[in-house]
Parts: sequence; structure tokens; C-alpha cells
Amino acid sequence: MSAPAIQEYFHVELPRRVNVAIPLGQTAEVLSVEPRDICLVPGVSAALLGISNQRGRLLWMLDLLQLLGVQHAWGRLPHQRWTALVMHDGSSPRQLACLVSQLRGIIHISPEQQQPVPQRLQREVQQYLQGFVQLDRLPILLLNVEAVFEAVARSPAPAL
Repeated sequence: MSAPAIQEYFHVELPRRVNVAIPLGQTAEVLSVEPRDICLVPGVSAALLGISNQRGRLLWMLDLLQLLGVQHAWGRLPHQRWTALVMHDGSSPRQLACLVSQLRGIIHISPEQQQPVPQRLQREVQQYLQGFVQLDRLPILLLNVEAVFEAVARSPAPAL
């Protein structure tokens, strides 16, 4: 019997020091975007900040913190740049970019390190997570990318 495989994640920090790990196999690239390059779309979920044209393709910009139920406003200062991590749904070519405060790098997580999502988190938040780890006393939420794509597809918005 072989040992369960260690998984690789891209560790990012969101505003308010919320740490999230995204499966490395579902990350595509890192972008730098200016707020003025994001076209607001009325009537969509508050977590969708709008659409940006990235090298000729339209890409939804997601406020992952808002999706997780934490209220936060991204400042829109002139010449400000935001960092976005592009995620893709493993089963289709759909992509989303989530804004992040800081890129922390690649981390390796073994199945033994994973814990269930804490019960104190609201049920709306739990659906977007596949687990939780503590690395160097830092709590990191493990993102369920498919659940994020499903929620965005269900929200009042044009198709991804």
C-alpha cells in the first residue's frame, strides 16, 4: 500500500491576514492589474469585481474574501496595482482571477496535516473549503476551487 501523496498548493494572503491555499494544479498565472482596467458589471454577485481584458480574453475578477463572507473594500487609488492569481476549473477551460494581498509561495501538505474545516466557520463559507492546515502556527484555509466556480456560475452573472 502506497503512502498518500503530498499535495502542492499556492499559498496566498488575502486582506485582513486571511491565508488561503489553492491547489497548484488549478492555478494558471499571476497577473498585475490596475483597478481602472476592471470593467464593473451591474447586477452581479458582490464578490465579482468585474471583468478585465487580459491579452485579448475576458477574465472575471473575484474578491475571494467577499465570497468567504468577509466584508472588505479594495482601494481604488490612481496608478495602484493589484495582484491577481488566475485559477482554472480542472474540468473545463473556465478561468477566474482572485485578488490577493500577497503571494506566499508554494507549500506542500500531506494528508496527515489536513484538518476538517472548523465548525465555527459559517456554513456558507465551509462550502468553499476542502480543509484547513496549521503551518508554523499560521492557519491556512484550503480552497475548493470547483465549489468557487460553481458558486460564481450560479450567481446572477453572465456565464464564465
